[in-house]
Amino acid sequence: MSQAEVVLKRVLKKITPTERQKLEMNNAIKKIMKTTERVTSPMKLKHTLAGSFLRDTWLADKQEFDIFILFPENVPREKLEKTGLDIGKKIVTELNGRYEIAYAEHPYVRAVIGKYSVDIVPCYDVKNPGRIKSAVDRTPHHNRYILKKLTPSISPQVRLLKQFCKGMGVYGSDLRVEGFAGYLTELLIIHYRTFKNLMMHAGNWDAGDVLIDLEGRYAEKKISLKSKFPGQPLVVIDPVDRNRNVAASLSPANFELFKQSCRSFLESPSESYFMPKKVGISTKSLWKIAKNRGTKLIAVSFSRPDVVDDVLFPQLRRSAKRMVGILEDGEFRILGYDVWCNKEECVIFFELEVWCLPAMKKITGPPVFSRVHTREFIKKYEGRSRLWVEGADWVADMNRKYTMAEDILESNLRLTSRQLVMNGMASYVTNGLVKGFVMLKDRKIIKKAAKNKEFSLFLTQYFKKKII
Repeated sequence: MSQAEVVLKRVLKKITPTERQKLEMNNAIKKIMKTTERVTSPMKLKHTLAGSFLRDTWLADKQEFDIFILFPENVPREKLEKTGLDIGKKIVTELNGRYEIAYAEHPYVRAVIGKYSVDIVPCYDVKNPGRIKSAVDRTPHHNRYILKKLTPSISPQVRLLKQFCKGMGVYGSDLRVEGFAGYLTELLIIHYRTFKNLMMHAGNWDAGDVLIDLEGRYAEKKISLKSKFPGQPLVVIDPVDRNRNVAASLSPANFELFKQSCRSFLESPSESYFMPKKVGISTKSLWKIAKNRGTKLIAVSFSRPDVVDDVLFPQLRRSAKRMVGILEDGEFRILGYDVWCNKEECVIFFELEVWCLPAMKKITGPPVFSRVHTREFIKKYEGRSRLWVEGADWVADMNRKYTMAEDILESNLRLTSRQLVMNGMASYVTNGLVKGFVMLKDRKIIKKAAKNKEFSLFLTQYFKKKII
């Protein structure tokens, strides 16, 4: 047995639910499904269980599953949403659980019943998955496909892949993570059969050139999949919907991280790939790293808008990119940036190479031989600055409006909602900014990490991140 196989065997033993855990989960599901049947039967609605429990690919530390309430296709969307929520609330109340209303493409009930997390989701009972009315309508079709294709002999391999992705922080298709969905991990194992075989192939993947088409939907089609799925490093055609890439949410960075981690594991197998110690380094060490880099740290902190991660994180990233543009337009150079948030607060973080500029700015104009452009240049700067000729070019100097990076950023953020949106800030981020924000620099950012373990881990991962 190779060292890799020894490590995989040890990891699998740790992540596989015990017989007792399986029995407890099964009993909880039976109880909840019985209540669901009692609530939905008078309405003549079908329901189905969804999640990795069905396929025996769930991890020992996962205590959650989903219930989908299936509505006929002719039911109006408003009625589906209202009735679906009413059903979910009633199920949870009868089981003495607690719930909240969550929002994806449409609202659903997110509950805790006993020690289990349960999502109760209304969807349409769509016969043709290629004609869904909302994204969740595919789920029952996914369930049937996986149950048919994923044999008990390979389900443990899915567990290994899920844990490997969790260890790297790339497990989950939500827009906060931009990683591997549970459904995607199952399809990959169906294709490659074993986790080790997947790693051997993944180590040689090239972004944009990987196509997995389990049902051969495009086998005889003369179509460029690169043009159909542009900018997507991994393409896995959904077996139940040929127009969907199951790996669409996987970011290029996480694709490369997965690829290189597969290579590294095979070269030097270790459990640390699956179960790394994710702890923030000390405040003293963080400050030492920051000082040694010789850069400037700036962060914009504001209250979290009341919106789900899948809406918030794309907006945070888009707004962060716009702020980078503002800084770079002012000639302040950015080394890196990232976004972070918890339930209460959002932070947009920047590390700058150049953050302080002289009061004067040199502007090189046209050559003296260009009569028209010379006139325009002189007209623009005469009386506002010195004008002279260097070599054959006109030159002017002017006072800079902003000499400090934090000043240009703060000036561009302390605007009205309308102005912020017009300047390229995302709507929910704008809502947070207009309510008030705090600009943090250097030591104050490190002190914040000392008080917040999650933020400390965020900074640690920023400074330590690497793929190779």
